[in-house]
Amino acid sequence: MLGERRRFPVFHEKELEEILEKLDLLEKMKNREIKCSVCNTIISKENFGCIYLSKEGDIKVACSNPECLERVNMEIHNV
Repeated sequence: MLGERRRFPVFHEKELEEILEKLDLLEKMKNREIKCSVCNTIISKENFGCIYLSKEGDIKVACSNPECLERVNMEIHNV
């Protein structure tokens, strides 16, 4: 579905389930199968931080911990 690195648009919390469904992640989140790509915390609606593409083109999810979001930012921008 996502063959190239590109930015996801900002979206409202109300749209999260729709976006997760399109990415085949909604059921995984509901089943507690998604972990933060940085700290391995199980991702829920309450601690969802972001969705991003890895350098390899994989869809990843991070929690809302500021340290994790900073690491994602550094990875995305190759810092």
